Amino acid sequence: MQSSGSTAFTLFLAQRSDCLALVDVPNNFAAPRIVTDLDMVTKVVVTTAYPLAVHLERFRPDRVILLLRDPRDNYVSLRTKGYRNYSGLIDEKFLILDQMFAERERFDAVIEYEDFVARDPAVLETIRALGWPVEDDFYNYRRRHNEMLAALWQHVPDLMPDFEFVFGNVRGAEVSNRFVGQTRDEELDAKLEKLCPRLLAHYRARPLTGVRADRVKSGSM
Repeated sequence: MQSSGSTAFTLFLAQRSDCLALVDVPNNFAAPRIVTDLDMVTKVVVTTAYPLAVHLERFRPDRVILLLRDPRDNYVSLRTKGYRNYSGLIDEKFLILDQMFAERERFDAVIEYEDFVARDPAVLETIRALGWPVEDDFYNYRRRHNEMLAALWQHVPDLMPDFEFVFGNVRGAEVSNRFVGQTRDEELDAKLEKLCPRLLAHYRARPLTGVRADRVKSGSM
């Protein structure tokens, strides 16, 4: 999902110096077909325009991770973005998200954004179990966009003329939990009960891992 924190998560994975990375495939693109001997990580969004099957057929990944974020935080963030209705209306995207959550067993791993930004050691263990080496210092974004673009130019130059490169809304030099725990409201909850009831129920039952106290109003959750 857009505004789920998946670009930040992919940038974390891309801290490997020996990999290629597309940390944010734009919503109006499907995952590209890539021919390379190097390991590569790519973030895509599943929309009405580009369903998951299209991304999988093109990129042919060895492993697929579903990254989830509390749909209340996710909706609050996405509705402020100019691209919220690109490649499908925002509400349609949350309907799709709920279906992806219902089918989460089809993914090789499911990681929740809140655990990722809380630096839960279980997240690193899950990723390593998939065969992708990660280290604690990956939480610091030392490898940035210029280096990643240079690697793409070197190893997959045919991609460059026909693709659009963006890097999402990642802010700061390291993984941060400051966007966890937005203020809740009854109107938003009522909307999400219709759009993504299963994911919302999951997050209502979830402990408040890594929530900043100053971002949650007393009695609002």
